[in-house]
Amino acid sequence: MNTSRSINWPVFILFFSLISCNKNFQEEDNTEIRNDSVTFYFEKSKEISESRQIIETINKSISFANQQDTLLPLLYDYKIYYHTRLKEYDSSSLFAEKLINSGRLNEDTSWIAMGYYRKGKIQFYLGDQEEVFRNSYKSRQLYLAVGDSSKAGRRTLEMANSQSRISDYHGAQENAIEALRLLDEKEDSAYISSAHNLVAMVYRNQGFLEDALREYNEALKFAVKKKDNLTYLNNIALITRDQGNYAKAINSFQDLLTQKQILDKESEARYLDNLAYTKWLQDSTAKVESDFLKALNIRREINDKSGLDASYTHLVEFYRNSNKNEAIKYAKRWLKLTKNSSVQAELEALEKYIELAPASQSNTEVKHYIKLNDSVNQANLVAKNTFAKIRFDEEQKQKEILGLEALTAKQTLETQNLRERSIIISALALLGILGGSFMLYYFRQKHRKEKIQEVHKTESRISKKIHDELANDIYNIMSRLEMIASKDDLDKLERIYTQTRDISRENSEIATDEDFGEMLIINLSHISGNSRLILKGEKSVNWEKFSEEKKIVIYRVLQELMVNMKKHSEAKFVALNFFHEDKKLKISYSDTGKGASLEEIKVGNGLQNVENRILSVKGLITFETKQGEGFKAKIQIPE
Repeated sequence: MNTSRSINWPVFILFFSLISCNKNFQEEDNTEIRNDSVTFYFEKSKEISESRQIIETINKSISFANQQDTLLPLLYDYKIYYHTRLKEYDSSSLFAEKLINSGRLNEDTSWIAMGYYRKGKIQFYLGDQEEVFRNSYKSRQLYLAVGDSSKAGRRTLEMANSQSRISDYHGAQENAIEALRLLDEKEDSAYISSAHNLVAMVYRNQGFLEDALREYNEALKFAVKKKDNLTYLNNIALITRDQGNYAKAINSFQDLLTQKQILDKESEARYLDNLAYTKWLQDSTAKVESDFLKALNIRREINDKSGLDASYTHLVEFYRNSNKNEAIKYAKRWLKLTKNSSVQAELEALEKYIELAPASQSNTEVKHYIKLNDSVNQANLVAKNTFAKIRFDEEQKQKEILGLEALTAKQTLETQNLRERSIIISALALLGILGGSFMLYYFRQKHRKEKIQEVHKTESRISKKIHDELANDIYNIMSRLEMIASKDDLDKLERIYTQTRDISRENSEIATDEDFGEMLIINLSHISGNSRLILKGEKSVNWEKFSEEKKIVIYRVLQELMVNMKKHSEAKFVALNFFHEDKKLKISYSDTGKGASLEEIKVGNGLQNVENRILSVKGLITFETKQGEGFKAKIQIPE
């Protein structure tokens, strides 16, 4: 409600606003400059191709950002990527931690998960498979917490790959299958393909060739890149060879070598070496030496260490029975290649060399083999438990964060039973509270409706009494005095009679049936008298949505406003605008009368009663008036 004050508020507000606006303008201007700079340098970095320049440009963007800047985590992520690309792993690790801390500060779990994923990738390049697993696991759990199963599946696949690299094949298979459960077929085809490939590799290592073949075919089905297609076809050919079907495997390798347009040097050497070895397995007299050596030379040229490992393996087998000196020569080269690289490959190379070399020349290698073999066995044993321990440790940390303690099986069961009982009791208590609240609400609503109905009945009863008794008595008195009373007295009596009839009409019973809207407008038009009533939107109101009580309140409130206008304002025009907004019926009333102060119009003219009526149906009404400027009212009634 608008009320006037004795002090000059407009001047004070204007002065205060000018000061505030000036200060806010300066602050907003600085913020805008800062934010524009963050975005400017970030967008500029996308136009640069050289990694070092990109990092320097992103550094400028970061210098303008604050800790709550939504762009900051993305800037950190860019820095991690380009530092890793430059093999600056210390810097990558530093900003991975900053990314995680930024996510925690802003309570953004997805960025925390991304930070752990980036840490895992860095550790992959550093060769620490345990840390790859640990960080991938943390990232996976966070993505699961936010419901991003696709990224959780990708992180699970990285866990499986890290396990496979240190020969924890059972754990790798388990996590690869879990990854397949989480990955999305539409969005994660490449990852699904890689997961099937990993499962197939594990099956092949375990000798389950049919299962491996099935998984390789699944990997082929989801492959995205042509190079991956060729890789999986190569793997399928290897399974075919393992099954003894050399002719089919040879055809497959020959087909692969015809794909010249997409073959790189590494793939060409692989397929050529596999083709030569398969031909030799089929026929030990086959002329394949030149193919073996050609594949070996390609691999030396591109420094393909894993490929060289395969070449030396095949050459040792090829020369073993036909040229023992050549076999020993390649066994030595194989042994030299595997030192300080793959322990498992070194062990295999040692085994072949010891088998081929004279006992007098292999004493040192035998001792090293025994020591290394014990080490590998111990490492394999540790590997099988390492990842389970990491998972367990991380779960324990999570429990500590959540304030949980490790309990025995019995205590866990008791706690579970207690929790279930507590849940049941809590649920019953909650139901009781909700039920009680509902009943309280129901009875309050019922009481409110009954109160409104009782007021309406009382008004109707008073109206009837005034009409049937008081008005009739006055009319009878007028009839008896008509011959003897003066004209002034008769006029006064007639005014009293008219007033009683008006009061009776104002409080008469209201019909709230389907004709309510039409009757409302007719009655308001009648009350307006000589004032012109202008209506807008009255036909758009769906009165069926409103209860009987609300219809009565709307009728009485508008009636009261029209009566006040007729009695006090002398308005020539009255406007009523009906419209719906935010599930509320809104009615705007205005007239061109003489107006008054709110204090004046609230004295004895029923506006307080109008407010009470509106509040009884949880509505809202506001008044606006000034001397000589008419009267306005705004009404809101919930549907």
